[in-house]
Amino acid sequence: MSRPDPDQRREAREPHDCPERPSSLGHAELGFVRQPMVSWLNPRQLIDTAARAGLSGIFGAYADKREMQALAASEVYDQADAAELWLDYVADLGDGWDPTYTVAALLAADKIELQSDKGTHVTQRGRVLVMGGDQVYPVPKRREYENRFLGPYRAAMPCTHGQQPLLFALPGTHDWYDGLVNFDTVFCRKNWVGGWKTCQSRSYFALELPHRWWLWGVDIQFGNLIDKAQLDYFSHEVAAQVEPGDRIVLCTADAPATTQDNPQGSGGNVDYFERQVVGPTGAEIVLRVTSGLHHYCRYQELGGSSQLITAGGGGAFLHPTHQLPEQLELGAGERRRSYRRVVTYPRMSESKRMRKRLWLLPLRNPAFCALLGIINVLLAFMLSLQLGDAHVDIGVGDLGRALWRSPMAFLLTLLMVMVFAGMVRFAHDAGGLSRLLLGLVHASLQLASLTGVMIVSSRLSAAFGLEGLPSLIVFLALVALVGGFVGAVGLAGYLWVTNCLGFHANETYAPLRVMDFKSFLRLHFDADGNLTVFPIGIDRVCRRWRLSGDPAPEAPWLEPEGDDLKSHLIEAPFRIGP
Repeated sequence: MSRPDPDQRREAREPHDCPERPSSLGHAELGFVRQPMVSWLNPRQLIDTAARAGLSGIFGAYADKREMQALAASEVYDQADAAELWLDYVADLGDGWDPTYTVAALLAADKIELQSDKGTHVTQRGRVLVMGGDQVYPVPKRREYENRFLGPYRAAMPCTHGQQPLLFALPGTHDWYDGLVNFDTVFCRKNWVGGWKTCQSRSYFALELPHRWWLWGVDIQFGNLIDKAQLDYFSHEVAAQVEPGDRIVLCTADAPATTQDNPQGSGGNVDYFERQVVGPTGAEIVLRVTSGLHHYCRYQELGGSSQLITAGGGGAFLHPTHQLPEQLELGAGERRRSYRRVVTYPRMSESKRMRKRLWLLPLRNPAFCALLGIINVLLAFMLSLQLGDAHVDIGVGDLGRALWRSPMAFLLTLLMVMVFAGMVRFAHDAGGLSRLLLGLVHASLQLASLTGVMIVSSRLSAAFGLEGLPSLIVFLALVALVGGFVGAVGLAGYLWVTNCLGFHANETYAPLRVMDFKSFLRLHFDADGNLTVFPIGIDRVCRRWRLSGDPAPEAPWLEPEGDDLKSHLIEAPFRIGP
């Protein structure tokens, strides 16, 4: 094992190494394309993401890049040389331009002044930046990394002079979709991300911090697996340098079971890791920071000092907080601990209020409405072949007889069975009978919606007084328009009701694409050996930008058109002492 010299990793960039400043906001000048928030219901996006997620689930174990990374020299990164240290943490970041750059610009600022009841806190940019997972959405293509992550962070801090801040990253679910191929290229080759220098050679790492503090970043691959090479790294090479009484900040890219959407979480993995790796060292995990859920939430151990923070507010769409349990039970046996929820961001009332935006789903997702319309047309056309001119002014009985007599009856029946199976699979956050019932209700609603759409469209087409082919064309056109809109409203209604029952947090809020309420953490390890955590929130991200008037090579390329970026403390800074 080698321990790299920090001075060698912080060689200063000369001014001529800084990228040339853009003269306009065009992508040719910037070197990347500013992206909107991912439209998760866009048909093309649905197919692409589903295919990649399916393939990664099937072949992920065979394309595990960590086996190759294990051949690289293992390192424990020494940051214990200073009397005090500032460290930043951000996660779930590479989505739309506005939220990603807003957070990146604040991380790049030399100082941020924050107000609390105890006065003004002047916080400094982290000497180390830790990214906790999902650095890019929706899939880890090289182009997406450039447009949604590398470009915004380069624009926020093109370069630095003197001591460069270091960057360490954990892969999240979306980084894993290609088996870490592009993650390895971006983060494990000792490259630059703007003014931050990457150092790691593997997808996991250990940082030795001042005053017997440690930060361990553990890669749990879809929340399922800590590979043997990683276990060997932590249990032998890192643990050999840990002494009894040392304190550990543990970072993972998967939140524990805090919602019904995530009934398993990474609890089993982390419990095993704590028992088998941390336990024998005599050290203590006093702070666990997780990502994967796009909000801020802190739990405090009952009868103990351990803290559990979910901090996934780096730029991705907002996840709700109103479904988070009041109390968590983590671990097993003698290591079982109870945690009490202390604070959430946004507030639970605000989280519930945003759910009303679901009813705008048809207007905000026209491509999804078009997809539903096409599906409705195909089904209606198959029945119309049997109905003939009887498609005008039809009733439920006509549709039933057409389905029974149609040569495609078997295909239509098979299609309905597939719809039911798909709806059951969609209700993944429920279990057993509840999942079957939710799938049945959803499938029945969609089929009832199709029936109603065909009947209404037939009545409307009859009003035109057409016959033959023109009548069929008008009928199918109405099915497409009405069916697409009604189907989207039906999905919104299903998500509304099930979310009120505690299900579908991810599926309900992903289509909303809420870009506000971003957050990150600033950690201060002081000269007395205390850790103070500053949770920083941004209620509203900037949406209008202009070129910065500062010609300095290290100055950000873009700045807000109006007021400066506004941030605040989500809660009062809290201290974890020796």
